[in-house]
Amino acid sequence: MRLFLASESPRRRELLKTLVKEFTVEAPCVEEISSSAELSPEELVLANAALKADAVCCRHPEDWVLAADTVVELDNKVYGKPRDLAEAAEVLQVFSGRTHRVITAVVLECRNKNKKSEFAAVSTVKFRNLSKHDIACYLSQVPVLDKAGSYGIQDKGEMLVESIEGELENIIGLPVKALANAMIDLGILN
Repeated sequence: MRLFLASESPRRRELLKTLVKEFTVEAPCVEEISSSAELSPEELVLANAALKADAVCCRHPEDWVLAADTVVELDNKVYGKPRDLAEAAEVLQVFSGRTHRVITAVVLECRNKNKKSEFAAVSTVKFRNLSKHDIACYLSQVPVLDKAGSYGIQDKGEMLVESIEGELENIIGLPVKALANAMIDLGILN
């Protein structure tokens, strides 16, 4: 039985390699649900992870499929990937001196075995007080247009972050410890 990662994220790929040596990356090709007043941030990421898993499970029902989705939330507002650098700068200014949540949902499923695990992991990140210059320096050094919340903690995060609570890997995009437990429970890992 094979494992498919329903994500093209290089960060998720690297994190998954810490748990399993062999897996296949397959893009889910779905239109994600954007933030919605009807869904909490946890429900939103779970729904998007389920969409991604479903798209790949349909093509590989006999194999395990792993999908994930990450959002950043502050004051009940969800921050996904920025449209451009101007929006990224605005988002980082909003986060300045404040604590936000990073929520990653995971769906791990094998259709033919009728087995599934889904969960959302939450970490909190407190930003330093940032000047416009601090933000401009960060954005000039780190490509952020593919990152929820307009930053990557693994990419010069020390320029922005004062402290974190929770799993660092969750903030990067895949809660490795929680995923390992789910994989053990499902018999994928020993």
